[in-house]
Formats: sequence, C-alpha cells, structure tokens
Amino acid sequence: MSSSLPTRTATAPAEPGFEEILQRGLAGEKLSVDEGERLLQAEGEELRRLVQAADEVRRRKVGDIVTYVVNRNINFTNICTGSCKFCAFRRSPDDPDAYLLTHEQISGKVREALEFGATEVCIQGGLHPEFRLEDYLAIIRAVRSVSESVHIHAFSPAELDHIAKQDGLSIEDIIRTLRDAGLNSVPGTAAEILVDRVRNIICSKKISTSRWVEIIKTCHRLGLPTTATMLYGTVETPREQAEHLALLREIQHETQGFTEFVPLAFMPYNTPLWGDGKRSPPSAFESLRIHAVARLMLAGSIDNIQASWVKLGPRGAQLMLNAGANDLSGTLMEENISREAGGRWQTMSPKQLEGLILEIGRVPKQRSTTYGIV
Repeated sequence: MSSSLPTRTATAPAEPGFEEILQRGLAGEKLSVDEGERLLQAEGEELRRLVQAADEVRRRKVGDIVTYVVNRNINFTNICTGSCKFCAFRRSPDDPDAYLLTHEQISGKVREALEFGATEVCIQGGLHPEFRLEDYLAIIRAVRSVSESVHIHAFSPAELDHIAKQDGLSIEDIIRTLRDAGLNSVPGTAAEILVDRVRNIICSKKISTSRWVEIIKTCHRLGLPTTATMLYGTVETPREQAEHLALLREIQHETQGFTEFVPLAFMPYNTPLWGDGKRSPPSAFESLRIHAVARLMLAGSIDNIQASWVKLGPRGAQLMLNAGANDLSGTLMEENISREAGGRWQTMSPKQLEGLILEIGRVPKQRSTTYGIV
C-alpha cells in the first residue's frame, strides 16, 4: 500500500451539508452521531476533503510529533471459552494447538523485552475456563519478579469480567486487587462495536455494551487508565460506528481515563466470519474514513489516535498518519492474535517506526504507555 492518498475516478460533488459538517469539525464543534454517520460515507472528493480536514485538526491538537512505545505483547494462553466470530486465535483445551505459558516463560519474555529496551508489557489471553483471580495475580507476580518498574498493561474488560464471574466477586474488588498487585493500566479491547445488535452477531457470549462501559468506568475511577478501541469492518453500519465514537466521547467527558483511541481493522482470514472466503479486510478507503472521523468526533476529548501497523501493515499505518492519526503503536515483538487471522507483521524496531514517521516529514518520539515522552 502506498503512503500517498488513494485516488478514485468518481469525483461526484459533495451532497448538501457535507462541507458544513467539515467546517464544524474544523472549528472544534461537537459533531453529532448523524454528522459522524454522514462523514463515514464519504467517497471520492468528499473523502479527500475529510482526510485533509482531519489532518489539519491533528496538527492543531497535537502538532507534528508522532509517538510510539517500546513494548512487548505476551499472549499467555489461547484457550478460551468464548465463541467470537471474528477470532482465529481461540482454541479449546483439548485442541492440539492449545497452549498456556508457564510463569517461567512469562518471566523470560519480560527479560527479553527489557533487554530490547521495552518500557511496557501488554498481557492478554483467552478466557481460560480454569483461571481464577489467583492465576492472574500470579502472572503479575511473574512480571514483577523480573522488574518492579516495567509498565504492566494487561487484562481486557472481558478478562476482568471473566475473573469476577469465576470468583464471585464484584468487578470493583477484582480491579482493586489487581491494581494493588502491580497492574498499571488496562487495554480497552473487547469493545469491538459498542452496539448490542452487532455484538449479538459477532460475539454473542461476550460482555454487553453496558458491561464494557461499567468495567471501563470502574477502571478509571480506581485510577487505572485504559485505551479505547473499535473493531471495524465486520457487520456494523456507518451509523453504528458513529454511535461507538460518540459513546467513547461521552465516557471520556465523564472520566478522562482514556489515553488513546485505537481503530482495529477486521482481519477475516481463518475466522468464522470469513465463511466462504468472500469477506475481505476493510479497504484503505474505509480505514481512512474511520481514522479521519475519529479525529474529528473525538477532538478535544481523546486526542491520541493510533494507527495499527499490525492490522494495516506499515505503509497502511503510515497512510493513516496523514488522516488524523498521531501514534504508531508499539514495537510489540510478537503478535499472535492478528497472526492467526492472517497478519503478516509481528514486530517493528524503533528504527523502523521512526523511519516511517520521518518519511512523511513528521517528528518521531518514543512515549510511555500514558503518553509521556521518554
């Protein structure tokens, strides 16, 4: 994928209202769900203007710095009780490909990460049917046995809900206990699309929209920042994408606990949703729309918009930096969940990330998990 904006032959004039919406976004006004929905249908010349507007708002809000974090992913198990149709990572306990890392293996991966210069370990896994709170505490202890200072970014809202059910405890008790043991922040994954119509199709066993919101707000109230994510390109509509963004904005206005927004392109290969093999990943045009509208709808609320090179490829992620994004994710070192769904990219060095940033005339800066410049 080229890092220059894609072009289309169709250049139909903008429908009435489109330019007015863009001007409201450029002026920093709060865009409604209806307005977000309209922008998310931009094509041709409209899309080009949308991208340019988002890039200008990015420049005003965060300048020309593009950040990245030196981190490592640790997916401690692929054994999961879930049945998400967008997932190719999950295995049943008796599957020959099922695995569960030992505490020694986790500690070893942390040591390798520190030798690489990592400031963060991101830890997530499947919903293991036998795991209880003590097992998650043991994972934290395995990390802390190696380093007291590395940032532990771990355990999605779905995992936190799983622990609460397994142990019969409140979500507040679970989060407080993990925080006191050394958890520093929580990935805002398991959000997918925060509309129950979509969730009933793609992840009917997973936590509801209201439960995700409850858990996220509890994390924020107890002093644990989180990311915010969106899985786009499955069965959702542009309106549902806009509703998702508006809900994240509402939560942020209440809690100020989100560090960033991470759009995640659906990777269909080997997933139940892939079905007959006819479903494709989101196009570059759809990715441009999502990143650009996120910048406009979340401006002044969540000002860090991440481009995921794991999902989009390095050049695709670089393209999003010209459409409102200002963060290039992390080094990761390994990425198993996307790999199972056809992802080609597993690790990027700081030098590679900085090269992508410098190529488009922006300023690379290494950051912490919470966006302090390292």
